[in-house]
Amino acid sequence: MTAEDRVIAIDTASGAARISKSLLESCIHCGLCLPACPTYLATGREMESPRGRIYLINQWQESGRPMDERAAEHIDTCLGCLGCQTACPSGVNYEELLNTTRALSTDRLSPLARSFMRFSFTQLLPHYGRLLVLGSLLRFVQRMGLDELFVKVTRALGSPSLLGRLASWQMFVPRVPVHVSLPRKSWKSGAKVGQVALFAGCVMDVFYNHVNLAAIKLLKKRSLVVEVPPQTCCGALAFHAGFVDIARDLARKNIDLLKGNDPVVVTAAGCGAMLKDYGHLLAEDPAYSQAARDFSARVQDLSQTLYKFELLAGSDGDEQPKNVHSSEKIVYHAACHLAHAQGVRMEPAALLSDRAALTGAHLYDLPEAEHCCGSAGIYNLLNTEMSLAVLERKMKFIEESGADVVVTSNPGCMLQIEAGAKARGLNVKVKHLAEALADSLPEE
Repeated sequence: MTAEDRVIAIDTASGAARISKSLLESCIHCGLCLPACPTYLATGREMESPRGRIYLINQWQESGRPMDERAAEHIDTCLGCLGCQTACPSGVNYEELLNTTRALSTDRLSPLARSFMRFSFTQLLPHYGRLLVLGSLLRFVQRMGLDELFVKVTRALGSPSLLGRLASWQMFVPRVPVHVSLPRKSWKSGAKVGQVALFAGCVMDVFYNHVNLAAIKLLKKRSLVVEVPPQTCCGALAFHAGFVDIARDLARKNIDLLKGNDPVVVTAAGCGAMLKDYGHLLAEDPAYSQAARDFSARVQDLSQTLYKFELLAGSDGDEQPKNVHSSEKIVYHAACHLAHAQGVRMEPAALLSDRAALTGAHLYDLPEAEHCCGSAGIYNLLNTEMSLAVLERKMKFIEESGADVVVTSNPGCMLQIEAGAKARGLNVKVKHLAEALADSLPEE
């Protein structure tokens, strides 16, 4: 492999790490990515498009200086949804460009922001017990109405920007349910066709614990033994913020914790994309490179596992689904890190079609179903204004569809669309694919 073939090359004069010239020059600036870029559609600005950002990255590399504030702002407002990568006819690896740029330019963040992020990514998200405590506290705050009171007081007083920002985040926080511990191992009586390990996630299991419970129900229904082994944060949020060292440490921990040959089934699209990328993330680690590739090969989105075993194809005997006379209208929003990052499209669509056929529900196509909703991990917290501009376009299509239910496969998408529905006053339920499928099955 030559220096130009590598993603990161070392400048022979300065010794500084640089993005390889061949990767930067792979973009021919044709503009076919523009209709696939949610931030470009929201603003109409060239620098908010993939080719505009690539131009800025190239300028930054050529200058040899730290990234200036203007360029950093445009890079930071990229959702990382990878819609452009799907649309690109030249095969530009925009994901690699973006992630590498963010990793090489973490000095664009203030010392306070950098310290807070590192603390969150190392001391909070990887520690499940701490997350559960925070979830319980948040549930108490919500039950007492203190969150809504905080927002009202903050707006009435015209509080400083920090408190105002905290108040604006409240819309992105879903109602935290009472947590039900996941069983370490589950199966039903009778023949078993295999065993899987469920990757429960951190944010997913605190905010959407019922989704993991629904996933276990679905997997058990297909005579699979479901184990929930010890695990830690997948590292996606740290990685996409540019903290690659933290992401690699978390990847090594998960590989050590989730040893074996069983498929690793994931309910959160963002987690799944990260876990499937461990082989690439640890490619230069001699102690873990092969183990990482083997691990990534075991990772499956829940929809892939369910489709493989044809859960709803009528192979479960005489049992009939409940809600057989359902007339609800359903649309499917494809999570970016499921459709674009993992390339998983057919399985969710097929499962939903089977579900509609069994229950009588009406499944409609959602315009721009694969366009980002604006959540993108913690993007909606860091770039709230742009996030809401992107969400506005998504909610316009959802409202025009007349849908009763929006189905998706990622916790970030769920909370973002829930926030959009509440803001518009829409009577729309947002469900994870697991929840939508489990709802149609008889109670055990």
